[in-house]
Amino acid sequence: MSRAWNGFSERFSMAKILIYDIECTDLDADWGTLLCVGFKWLGDKTPTVISILDYPGKDVIDDSNLTKTFHEIASQADMVITYFGKGFDQPWMNSKYLEHNLGWLPNTPHVDLFYIAKSNVKVSRKSLDNLVSTYSLGKKYNVSKRNWRLAKAGIEEGIKEVIKHCYVDVNLTEKLYYLFRPGIRQHPRVSGYENCAACGSNKLQRRGVALSTMKGKRQRVQCMNCAHWSLRPWTEVLPKERIVEKA
Repeated sequence: MSRAWNGFSERFSMAKILIYDIECTDLDADWGTLLCVGFKWLGDKTPTVISILDYPGKDVIDDSNLTKTFHEIASQADMVITYFGKGFDQPWMNSKYLEHNLGWLPNTPHVDLFYIAKSNVKVSRKSLDNLVSTYSLGKKYNVSKRNWRLAKAGIEEGIKEVIKHCYVDVNLTEKLYYLFRPGIRQHPRVSGYENCAACGSNKLQRRGVALSTMKGKRQRVQCMNCAHWSLRPWTEVLPKERIVEKA
């Protein structure tokens, strides 16, 4: 199947799927300040970036208002998508939530594209920058050393450059998700069982047989909307209107 499906409509999805990325002043949350959070609900046209400029605290290192605002946004998500979010963004934000007495977020299904890449593709570097360059998905917005230092000092000029960087990263994460989605074997289910687990479409196609030691013979099925592969019990009979037989 061609890559034309990259830009398909998300109208089938019933879950609220949040893509996000954070930018901060230090790798450790107890020493760092949250500068901005970029986020996008899957299917929306453009990301939103909220920053410490929009939600200032009592001084340049007080990120409590920004953290509280994103906590409210993230609590609405049925699923989240990040790049190395399990390794950094999520635990960093968890630390901030607790620091500001906001409590834990729900245990939401999380697709981390870094670990999808680590397990499924062989490239020289697993950075987001290298992956989007390798697969011609776009180019990251680089912030100069001077502007990073300004941002860390709370200077608006530098923070605005970091905001641009964050905005682009969210868009690139979404593009990489669309590219990887067909091969995510344990994708969280976004709608009813009879539909595609990854996008919720009801247009499926049987594509042969899979054999396993534990579950025996199973149907191999591919979604005609997003190209995601899945396995179904051999004895399962899906409604005829949900199956597009292979020509």
